[in-house]
Amino acid sequence: MLKKFLKSKKKNEEWRGGNPNGRPKLHINKLKLLHLKNAGKSNREIARIFGVSEATIRRRLKENESKF
Repeated sequence: MLKKFLKSKKKNEEWRGGNPNGRPKLHINKLKLLHLKNAGKSNREIARIFGVSEATIRRRLKENESKF
């Protein structure tokens, strides 16, 4: 897979690790995530808003807890 990416004709691409053919990494705004959680939204509702899985929301919330 890496060889395929390196042979790519696009010059502006940058390999970030993982599978280059997979889903692009999504940046979830921490403030929006915490605001929705504090507003009483469930993880499932937040996941639907951001268009990600419920597991992703749980992981991001857990990551935020460990930083405080």
